Amino acid sequence: MGASAVRLTRSRRTLRTRVKPRSGCGGKGTPAEERSQLAVCLRSLGSLLRDIGIIASRADRRSLANADLEAQLETLSASFDADRSLRAYEAVDQALGALERNASPKVVADWLLLQL
Repeated sequence: MGASAVRLTRSRRTLRTRVKPRSGCGGKGTPAEERSQLAVCLRSLGSLLRDIGIIASRADRRSLANADLEAQLETLSASFDADRSLRAYEAVDQALGALERNASPKVVADWLLLQL
């Protein structure tokens, strides 16, 4: 495993412990509830990707939405350059659009994973 893969794995673990999901996350619900929960998760992911893009492009860090996670985002930005974070952010935006059009949350999540 390369050094960047190790950093990415550690950062993911750190983010998982710092960003706790809402109760009921991953539970069975109605399709509308599942779409709504996935939309919340996607908006959070979009916020993190936006911040990674800011860090990777060396923009003003005062505009970070998740300033409390700056150290972890800095580590992630080593694997997500500005272009990759922009593509990932666009994929999240497309996934949110699909959810608004009543796409299956499972299909949307699978598609998004392939895009990232």
